[in-house]
Amino acid sequence: MKIGVFSKFDMAGGSEFRCVELCNGISKYTSHQSFLLSEKAVPQRLYSYIKPEVNIVENALLTPDSFYDLDSLIIVNTDSKEFSTVDYWEGKSHRHGFSIDLNRMKNKNFYFLYNFLVSPSRHLHSFSKYDINVNIITTNIKFYEEITKQDRYENVRLFPRYILNSPIDPDTVDTKIRKPSKKVCFGMHSKRSGSKWNDEMYKLIKEINLRYPDSIEFRFMGIKKELSSKLKKIKNVTCLNENEETVKEFLNKLDVFLFFPSWKREEPWARVIAESMVSGCPVIALNKGGTKDQVLQGNNGFLCKKYDNYLKAIICLMEHKDIISKMSKNSIKISKDFYTEKVIKKLINILEA
Repeated sequence: MKIGVFSKFDMAGGSEFRCVELCNGISKYTSHQSFLLSEKAVPQRLYSYIKPEVNIVENALLTPDSFYDLDSLIIVNTDSKEFSTVDYWEGKSHRHGFSIDLNRMKNKNFYFLYNFLVSPSRHLHSFSKYDINVNIITTNIKFYEEITKQDRYENVRLFPRYILNSPIDPDTVDTKIRKPSKKVCFGMHSKRSGSKWNDEMYKLIKEINLRYPDSIEFRFMGIKKELSSKLKKIKNVTCLNENEETVKEFLNKLDVFLFFPSWKREEPWARVIAESMVSGCPVIALNKGGTKDQVLQGNNGFLCKKYDNYLKAIICLMEHKDIISKMSKNSIKISKDFYTEKVIKKLINILEA
């Protein structure tokens, strides 16, 4: 079977790494061929992560045969609403003017994977006129159930629907049980995008430092500039530039992963949380989107809805450090469901259904 994974690849973020690891996993754990299809160019940084067995097709829309030859096409939605419209594939969107002959995709299997917004899926019924087998894959239970509950999805509710985690290669991090002694290190890494970082992080650290001035430290990588300039002035805070350390190196120095984006941001399924869990970190995270699909309250971390929840969670771990090791073990156990081999096995079951 020839399996294509298509996305826009405008940057090297979580969505793009998801695509790469899907292709890597298909090549490594199955006998099928994988094709990484990029709307434009693939960011250079991603090339070092792509296995040699993966077929890379840049500017794929310029070579329609790369689509026609596939048995299954996985379209990773990211935040591109257009991917779910017939107009996009006919070259009528603002993103490009190249046309794919959808008549030649008759009876092909399209899997639209929604890993940022699920609302565009309501347009998928328009593909029916081409006799394309449309399937919906969501990244969390919330998205999955939204299609069932909301009237705007009435026209697509009968399409086959699945849930699939983002695959994490366990070899990309070191897995170990956290056993902090004198100092406990809390930290987070992400892209520099403003909404990925909560401005109240400064207030949180200042308040925590009043309680534990000598027994706690914080490390951040990729933190937005305006927040970094404030935090750098605090002696027990380290702020690194994006990719200044590898993810493995960065996570190795943490005891607890502190996922604290802006209050409005909704991560459907955060790879940074998953990677931290695979490495063995308990997680304190904003309870929105798909976070509760990863973090089990009071088991491998804490889910927070407001500032006081973050404050109380850190205090709890500082006052009862033995909990960190117990939650660390639970993160490792839960995260085994995120391993690439397991996710790819589930994906193949979906494609062969």
